[in-house]
Amino acid sequence: MTTRRFWDARPADHAFSPRILAQALGLLGTAVGLAHAISLPIQIDGTYDDWTSEAIETTDPTGDDGSSGIDFTTLWIANDEQRVFLRFDTTAEVQGDEGQDITLGLDTDQDPNTGQPMAGVGAELVWNLGSRSGTFYGSGGPQPVDHATLGLLLGPTVSDVQLELAFARDATVGGEPLFPGPRFDVAVRDGGGGDTMVLSGAGYAFAQGSQPATPIALDRAAPDDVRIAGYNIQSDGLFDGNGARHAALGRIFATVDPDLWVICEVWNHGASEVAAVVEQLLPSGPGESWSAIKLDSGNVIVTRLPVLDSWLILPGARLTAVLVDLRPAYDSDLLVVANHWSCCTADQNRQEQADALVAFLRDARTPGGRLDLAPDTPIFAAGDFNLVGWRQQLETLETGDIVDEGTYGPDSPPDWDGSDFDDIVARHPEARLTHSWRDDGSSFYPGKLDYVLHTGSVSEVDRSYVLDTRDMTAGTLALYGLNAQDTPSASDHAPLVVDFHPLSDSSGTGEVPPASGSRWIHIRTRVPNPFSDRVEITYELAGDARVDADVFDPQGRKVASLARAALVSAGAHHVVWDGRDAQGAEVVAGRYLVRLRTDQGTASSWVTVLR
Repeated sequence: MTTRRFWDARPADHAFSPRILAQALGLLGTAVGLAHAISLPIQIDGTYDDWTSEAIETTDPTGDDGSSGIDFTTLWIANDEQRVFLRFDTTAEVQGDEGQDITLGLDTDQDPNTGQPMAGVGAELVWNLGSRSGTFYGSGGPQPVDHATLGLLLGPTVSDVQLELAFARDATVGGEPLFPGPRFDVAVRDGGGGDTMVLSGAGYAFAQGSQPATPIALDRAAPDDVRIAGYNIQSDGLFDGNGARHAALGRIFATVDPDLWVICEVWNHGASEVAAVVEQLLPSGPGESWSAIKLDSGNVIVTRLPVLDSWLILPGARLTAVLVDLRPAYDSDLLVVANHWSCCTADQNRQEQADALVAFLRDARTPGGRLDLAPDTPIFAAGDFNLVGWRQQLETLETGDIVDEGTYGPDSPPDWDGSDFDDIVARHPEARLTHSWRDDGSSFYPGKLDYVLHTGSVSEVDRSYVLDTRDMTAGTLALYGLNAQDTPSASDHAPLVVDFHPLSDSSGTGEVPPASGSRWIHIRTRVPNPFSDRVEITYELAGDARVDADVFDPQGRKVASLARAALVSAGAHHVVWDGRDAQGAEVVAGRYLVRLRTDQGTASSWVTVLR
């Protein structure tokens, strides 16, 4: 085992091997030296790109793994003002929450004579990752402790050769702080006959400094964006009467307000019943209505967009696809796949569902078969994927690597350009947390079970978030009319929300407007909205263009024309609508779409007329 940090900083003519020093001190296998501290904005999401080399605290030689094959190589530690983060790498793929016997020991008072002896440290906390259980050795003796008390997070939920964890710095057990001092020691041990890795001596010292998460607004990123939300509403919770749960759902639905919902766990109700409840929670304007599609046992897709077709992808599984029309906002269709894959240890079933989805998308993008999409039609897959087992299922989903090619055909990368499905790593609006499922009464760690993936070559995501109200500030909750306990009151899952716009239309023209932030035409404001007699729509052009401005009702019928081929210079401009149709008559109250169109691109936004 070697030690990083202060050794590397020594001048070359004074350099010496830390392992030789450790042997001389009789401390081989234990990191010694100056305590290191680093503050980093770590996000527990299983991607690891936010870990820098400065966070490496100790390394361990390979080849000392024993019978289990689990061989630790590197221990990383960092902190921010709220949490301490640990990451360890192995040479074997392991599942973080079961199927292994890895134990973590935290010596939080740095006294080997207190706590539970473990690899030379006295651990106040001993936590077994695979059994999801632990013991705290405090002044009152040993007592069992759960992950919720510790604020313990672990990622990823699928197997990997790396695992990352977080503990709340202010966690207390029986009134005693988990971290009573400015530093601590760590031991990681594989009880299955494998390796041990230790950081002791000076240990890790908490770094000073703040790493605040940038708040994410809950409104649409742009008025003309399409919004999709995936939401597992536990055990038919959408139909749970008019009590506190129903009220929490009402506030969540009003805040999210998407164009399309993917709702999971609708076991005992039909599509029309779901549409009726969603209509109650999100009332439609004149001429609008919610449509619902239910083809499998639990998924329902609910949308105000025109539904063109739908398919059950795999009989007996919860996989349903719907094709909707984005016109007149965008000259494009949209394919959305609702997913609720098999739970828990059903790895084989999940792999079959992943293979079937990739095969269906291959069929959709190629001539013949069950469906033929127009080229470059955006494709989104959303829902509760239950990815809690082996990593291959996620790799199949992202890369198109089909395992059962005899049944489901050859591999097929899901995007139109032959690239991977883009996994949208959404986080909580005011915290660097990505878990979408959390149940403090369960032994399982909070985890990212809900996903939205998309064809990134033809669609661009402008905003995404996981709406967990538990870590939002009082001011933000008040701004959006939410309560802190709305998310857990409504379900054990939180909704995952995505705003996007197509990068090209599917009409065959192949025109691709510039990406978000530099789009040729973009609507900035609609003031006032709602309105009764006049609304001013401000827009911005990236260059000179001829602009058509039209108003449509929810059925796509043109109501009024505000500008026709008007030559407009680059910069900010506005058009005004007085709420009247082409004959000068007042339109009825309701929602109307204002569409601005140039040769280089289109922008659209809904406005609401009051009478």
